[in-house]
Amino acid sequence: MTNKLLKLILIAVLGILASCGSDSKDVPSLATKSTQEVTPTKTLDDEAKMMAFVQCMRDEGIEFQDPVVDSEGNVQRPELVEGLTLTREELAAPYEVCGKHLEGLTLGRERQDPSKQLDKFVALANCLNDKGYDMDEPTAESLDAWLIDFRVEFDWDDQAAMDAYEECNSGE
Repeated sequence: MTNKLLKLILIAVLGILASCGSDSKDVPSLATKSTQEVTPTKTLDDEAKMMAFVQCMRDEGIEFQDPVVDSEGNVQRPELVEGLTLTREELAAPYEVCGKHLEGLTLGRERQDPSKQLDKFVALANCLNDKGYDMDEPTAESLDAWLIDFRVEFDWDDQAAMDAYEECNSGE
């Protein structure tokens, strides 16, 4: 797996994490709005979550650099150690073990409405199906598992598949 592919997977993972929360008045939300001030406690919590994820991945044999907090208190995505290349198979098992550490991590971005996130991935699945890729349609209950399966099973090394993905995902 190339560093570019791993970054795409990490972006997808972090996008999933950013999708948790609700804008509904009837449903409590843990969403962090972009207008909300970042507190030192929130920064420490997010940094601790990211560090736990990084350490877990290291324990599983995937080397990342330590996470960085920017000048606004936002925890940045960790970078792979320079020169590291991975296959999908090498990343899948460690992520299954360590992904739990990223729950609730916001990385300083506003969280999206879960129904909008679901709509986005249903549209992606339908578009890829229209292009000849066999994709199940996610539901609210299956979205987390669907995203993990998608990241692991989609043929990221096939240029035609990547082109189809980019075309289907360009409507954001």
